[in-house]
Amino acid sequence: MSKYPVILAGGLLALTGHFALAQSTTGATTTTTTTATTPSDPAYTDQSRANQSNDPYIKKRVTVKEAKKQYKADKAEAKDEYKEKKSDAKEDYKATKRDARETRKEELKETGR
Repeated sequence: MSKYPVILAGGLLALTGHFALAQSTTGATTTTTTTATTPSDPAYTDQSRANQSNDPYIKKRVTVKEAKKQYKADKAEAKDEYKEKKSDAKEDYKATKRDARETRKEELKETGR
């Protein structure tokens, strides 16, 4: 005979026991009252003013956030410059094309065609 059905049955029994225990204890914790923490409370810690120089993960996150903000600003500036240069080049192209068309018309009139 295989031992797997016995092992699975034991695991299922243990799991249902944990669920029953968790459900019976959650009712007791919902009756407790919570108090709001205020900044004047000594146990209150304002996370925005936490010391950022000690934790390397926080330092990395702050550095990456600043670099991303700078990158987006530089990218927006470069994009605006590109659009301006592109519109200027387009105007120059159209003006050159217009001049070439007019010059061609004048040359055709002079040759009599």
